[in-house]
Amino acid sequence: MSQPQGLSCAAKLARVVLDNRGPLSPVEVADEGRLSEPQARDALAELADEGVAECVCGLCESREEIYALTDTDRGGGSGHGES
Repeated sequence: MSQPQGLSCAAKLARVVLDNRGPLSPVEVADEGRLSEPQARDALAELADEGVAECVCGLCESREEIYALTDTDRGGGSGHGES
């Protein structure tokens, strides 16, 4: 699992949480990573912008977004997805 350059500490932590326990909602990432909910949401948005994570379920009954690492990131690729 290579680390994309320039990620914030919260995004790096969220990435590890997703790798170990994902897919998870932002609330679950916050709980697992001991982050505030806003920090977790920002971290997940940062990971999504980098192509490291993606929202895999935004239409669930609860309408809560669920994030998982991208296949590229799990496969040990460059960590950058296509935009």
